Amino acid sequence: MAILEQMHCFSERFGKRVIVDNKTWHYYRLGVGAPILWLTGGLRRAALGFAFMERLATCHCVIAPDYPPVQTIDEFIAAFDAILQAESIGTFTLGGQSYGGLLAQVYLVGRSKDVERLVLSSTGPADYGKAWLPAEYVCIALARLLPEKTVKNLLTGGLLKAITLPEAERTEWLEAINAVMQNELSRADVVSHFVVAADLIRKAIVTPDAYQNWTGRVFVLSAENDPTQSKKDVPRYEKLFGRAVEVLNMGNMGHTAALFNPDRYVKLLEQALA
Repeated sequence: MAILEQMHCFSERFGKRVIVDNKTWHYYRLGVGAPILWLTGGLRRAALGFAFMERLATCHCVIAPDYPPVQTIDEFIAAFDAILQAESIGTFTLGGQSYGGLLAQVYLVGRSKDVERLVLSSTGPADYGKAWLPAEYVCIALARLLPEKTVKNLLTGGLLKAITLPEAERTEWLEAINAVMQNELSRADVVSHFVVAADLIRKAIVTPDAYQNWTGRVFVLSAENDPTQSKKDVPRYEKLFGRAVEVLNMGNMGHTAALFNPDRYVKLLEQALA
């Protein structure tokens, strides 16, 4: 079965939705066991990770939302709250990959009493200073002004620079990713990608003070061939959380190991969830 067909079947089997402030949020729930809220990356569609989530769901209850084109980080927080409430989830593990890792760090601030552990995969500390805002504003302006197809192509190209596609399935994965970008996402989604990042920077939500009273474990999954990772990430995390973090080395599995190497990725992830 082709990747796009598998995504469609996954969505049909596990897809749910909740309305928050008149906006529809699609999400997926599957599996039984200890719950994990998994926040997907910049492609904004969690179903791309169907294979890894189905494997993870053999031992865990997995909840993973898609991202509609919202304008503020507060809308994300409200939606995640609503999804967990709809699913009667109390304490849980919070995980995020890439862009989702930034969202996870923000969400932890308000839900620290409920989060048992934090799993950050192929992402960096979200304690950005305001010096980053001009770059975000340029991206927002371009996303609003350029032709929509150009905007989508630029975001796709930027994301693909971080992705090492498996040769055996390269054509099929490119088809799936381009189908999502061109058929499911809009200009508003691209604008949202940068507007929300700018919003969390302006509000300075992620700071050491914000985590002072949270005592959960922090796991960082990082690949040696991931161009988005830095040797400075772990020291920054330790400064941010005020303690040592537990690093799980993904070797050369790349930025999107969850998509392209689901078996090995879940085995590694289970070390953090055990």
